[in-house]
Amino acid sequence: MRRTIAILVAIGLSIASMIPAAAATPGEGVYLSLGTSLAAGSQVDGGGETTFSSDGSYTDQLHQRLKGRLVGELAHRKLGCAGETASQLLGGVDKHGNHSNCAAAYKTGSQIGDAVATILAENVVLVTIDIGSNDLFDAFEICGQDSTCLTQEIGAIAGQVAEIVATIRGAGYSGPIVAMNYYNPVAAAAIGFFSGVPGRQAPDLALASLSDALVRGLNGALAQTYGLFGVPVADVYQAFNAGDFGDDQPANGTPDNVDVLCKLSYMCPDGDSVKANIHLNQHGYKVVAKQFLERIDW
Repeated sequence: MRRTIAILVAIGLSIASMIPAAAATPGEGVYLSLGTSLAAGSQVDGGGETTFSSDGSYTDQLHQRLKGRLVGELAHRKLGCAGETASQLLGGVDKHGNHSNCAAAYKTGSQIGDAVATILAENVVLVTIDIGSNDLFDAFEICGQDSTCLTQEIGAIAGQVAEIVATIRGAGYSGPIVAMNYYNPVAAAAIGFFSGVPGRQAPDLALASLSDALVRGLNGALAQTYGLFGVPVADVYQAFNAGDFGDDQPANGTPDNVDVLCKLSYMCPDGDSVKANIHLNQHGYKVVAKQFLERIDW
């Protein structure tokens, strides 16, 4: 896998060297955000069902905080899509033949196609990416607890992420790219909350622990892949205290990582009829935006 990723890096950089950079308009620029429902800003309705997007995602909050800092005028081209996998981002269709939820909205039919078109037509000064979380959920559905299968799936995700970054660089964009790793919503299983299931069920600490191992595996693969391109990674996993199953901050009978998750997401609903949901609330998106802001090279 490392050799494949290295080849993609070389291809992306060599193509970039042959394409002239778009002429910059003084004082004007575009922030291009790519990714999943987190980039789109998905929220939750009263029953715990996911809404498609909002203007309060981490990308929107980041845009507001960057105005007047990167360039005088900063537009936001927001391409993130709920449910997006790495293969859908690249080609509009996943390996099961499922089309991106946003295929009809993308002028080129795919998120990466619209991203490249934006880079070629406008003065892009920043790109952010979050991708891989939906792929990990898919991998768990395919593999169950088969560690060999899961390792192969995570390797495939890393290869597609490398292709995404190489394509962006190959389109001639040489500015900053900032990516992110992931928190673990499934940790809430430790106190009986499961995505899409209403109310509180019997706790499953084994599932919570297994999910943490999978998220750490994905995050490690993402760090290695982005590192090959020199792309800094917003450490959302650490910001959410995601691996800490202890109980001392505070000592309340709930693992510390789940305490944080309950505050920043919709994984711990109050009502018995409300479904737990993996998405972030406004405070959660603010925490993610802060992590991105800290990784931008001014």
